[in-house]
Amino acid sequence: MMYRVIVVVIVALSASLAAQNMSPAARTTVANSDGAPIVIPRAKQYDITSRLNGKTYRIMVAPPFGADPQRAYPVVYLLDGNAYFAIAADALTRQSMRIVAPAIVVGIGYPLDDPWEVERRRFLDLTPWVSKQSLSGGQETGGGDMFLRVIEEEVKPFVSARYRIDAAKQTIYGQSIGGLMVLRVLFRNPTAFSTYVISSPSIWYNDRQILQDEDAFAKRARAGELKLRILITSAGDEQYRGSDPKLLAADNRQVDNASELADRLAALNPGSVAVTRTIFEGENHGTVPTVSLNRALRFALPRD
Repeated sequence: MMYRVIVVVIVALSASLAAQNMSPAARTTVANSDGAPIVIPRAKQYDITSRLNGKTYRIMVAPPFGADPQRAYPVVYLLDGNAYFAIAADALTRQSMRIVAPAIVVGIGYPLDDPWEVERRRFLDLTPWVSKQSLSGGQETGGGDMFLRVIEEEVKPFVSARYRIDAAKQTIYGQSIGGLMVLRVLFRNPTAFSTYVISSPSIWYNDRQILQDEDAFAKRARAGELKLRILITSAGDEQYRGSDPKLLAADNRQVDNASELADRLAALNPGSVAVTRTIFEGENHGTVPTVSLNRALRFALPRD
């Protein structure tokens, strides 16, 4: 019996020493060897098919951490939801701990994994008119006004039927041609949202055709009909700074176009239409969305 005990002890000691000498990787255990999908906390997605244009959209929603079911929350709608929803949802979770008011984030995107197919869909939805210019990849354009109807008549009611929304505190964010569409809403249906975040807007599109509705908007603003907050942002490095006359056309005045617009809007009625202009130096058109999204949340959701 003693020999058996000695053998058991020796085996146990050997196993213990072997475990101590194992590399960290050899001691690691994996709960799911095939991996698992990454989950955004609290977020849900809904695929809805529009009765207006027959197209399917993915609506991504992230309510606040620890949301009070009896409380109505501000909502931030994001165009290009495939690209920006996850960034904004995480940023708002962190910021709402100390910096901004809690809110619901809604990304409007597409049920697609192929980024090129997402790009094709966004060019159609985020341009109000068929393009006069030759766009990369021969993209189909001109579905923007119908897309805005989808947001107003279908997406917003869908969200408000499932989440407690503070209808007086609704923000819309768009970047690049998304910014173009936010400007389109501002000029044509300004009471649809209370806060507009226009990031690097493609004002150049179709020879600055977006500005055709500015005068009508200006009249309403001067008359005191509107109570709005507007943030217009740009990247410092997204404008052509050379001397080639062909490249100095309006479509290369990305920063100046936005600055001139901000100056005009700021002068309309500062008491009821508050305009903030921000340029993020050191960023370019591709890198600025993350920065402008974070600033958008701080702008749209001040703590009371």
